Amino acid sequence: MENEIKRFNRRKLLTSFITSHATQLSSLLILAAYLAGFILPTDLLSRSTYLSENAILPGQVNTYWSWDHVHKADRYADLVDQWRGFDSVQRATQIKRLLQSFGLRSQTQSYAFSSIGTDSQIISNGTNVHAILHAPRTDGSEALVLMASWQTRKPGSDIRGANINVRGVASVLALAEYLITFNLWSKDIIFLIADGYLDGTHAWLKAYHGLSQSNLKMEALELKTGSIWAALNIDFPFHSFSHIGIDYEGINGQLPNLDLINTVAHIVRWTGSCPVTMHSEPLEPSYPSYLPDHPEAHHLDQKAYSAPTESTISLFAYPADGPHGFHTIGTIIESSLRSLNNLLERLHQSFFLYLLQSESKFLSVAMYLIVPLLIGIGLTIKGLAKWGIANQEWEKLSSLQINQKSLLSPEKFGLGTPNIQFENQKGDEIIWSLSVIGFTHLVGALVYTSLIRYIDPNQARNSVQIYLSLLILTSLPLLILKFNPPRKMKTVMIFEPIQLMLSGDLSGVLYNHIVHEAWFLPVFVTLIAPLLVHSVIVRLLKTFY
Repeated sequence: MENEIKRFNRRKLLTSFITSHATQLSSLLILAAYLAGFILPTDLLSRSTYLSENAILPGQVNTYWSWDHVHKADRYADLVDQWRGFDSVQRATQIKRLLQSFGLRSQTQSYAFSSIGTDSQIISNGTNVHAILHAPRTDGSEALVLMASWQTRKPGSDIRGANINVRGVASVLALAEYLITFNLWSKDIIFLIADGYLDGTHAWLKAYHGLSQSNLKMEALELKTGSIWAALNIDFPFHSFSHIGIDYEGINGQLPNLDLINTVAHIVRWTGSCPVTMHSEPLEPSYPSYLPDHPEAHHLDQKAYSAPTESTISLFAYPADGPHGFHTIGTIIESSLRSLNNLLERLHQSFFLYLLQSESKFLSVAMYLIVPLLIGIGLTIKGLAKWGIANQEWEKLSSLQINQKSLLSPEKFGLGTPNIQFENQKGDEIIWSLSVIGFTHLVGALVYTSLIRYIDPNQARNSVQIYLSLLILTSLPLLILKFNPPRKMKTVMIFEPIQLMLSGDLSGVLYNHIVHEAWFLPVFVTLIAPLLVHSVIVRLLKTFY
């Protein structure tokens, strides 16, 4: 009994301390979060990358890709350069015939994306082609993908100043002819030449996984094999390159397994003797990130076309006048595929949530989540403290009103009689606050739905709906207070803590870097914009009510 009393007293003292110092504590936690955010890019919290899957053994095999194969790749590059004037069907037919001449089973797949809305129009179409190298020692239940898209991620970077992934496609064709000569494969290998930049890959993945999409018409895939364990994409537009950038993407916040990136990065550096970077090269600070030619804009497109995929990375050969070319890229791909061929089970032991600072340093999820956790805790503490203060103020007002009514009519109101009407008014203000919060998020959802249904992405900047949506969101606080004003002057005491606690809960969700890229529009319109509206309403209530 005595221990319980001591525990109760300690809890009471702690609660009292947090309540009395809530503002200072909240500010301190948020400041610590910002400081932690500045520390994240440094090496203070990072760890050196390592392999968790022992079976991969990166760079431990002898590669046999030689200059004879480089000569064949050069001939295929000349063919690809000739095909640039063909339409997608003719081009896919030529690639299919070439793959079949290697002894591979091959298939083409046509697709078409249409705009969503009443006046549906085709916005992208093309034809993919793929072939399968069946492993002689397996039942075909496991597969690796080696692919190249017809267009490169960097427009104007091929040998003719266009955006054709000439040597990326040629590399896949040459490797298809080369890898079929080995009988050591334990997994099937799918060779894919996808039309367009990302739309062809998206359509092919949808068909391979048996999925559908309302604005996508595509041919079914009759030529399939087992589940895809890993995929490598080659983006090599120029005749040579200076270094390789490893681009990795994920869906729903889950990135490719870190073992895959570490394996390929190790092979690029030590087997290929080539410098390696993660994602884009350093950019000029004066280059606005919202421009369509910004390299990060391609990652926004890649998120928009995201489909269910396994661990997938892209190798981008940065255009330069040497020193690396077909020999380096072929050696890297051969060694990487043979390492992945050693896998006994899917990649699962390493991280799926991480931030890579370089090819040798990374931050685990436990480290970078410090920032949103501190912000969320700080806002929640401040919201709970304000809720406690608001509750005390309401109790004081309730007691004062009861005493006044008791003096006016002592026979009707006793000193200890609760004021049911006053409590109902308090409940009405809580309902008003929750209804305003729900209404703002509903408006955000409706605005987002109208944007994605009735706006052509290619004409978004000139769309009237964009500016109308901005006008609706910015005028929403005034409209709410005009047509649904609060009934009491103390409404802000109820609304503000609810808004703070909601902001604290959502801060962790909004922190994920995948959210900021792929899901920026829906998250901003349905979550961030309503939170900003709530903040404006709080300021208006404090000023005018």
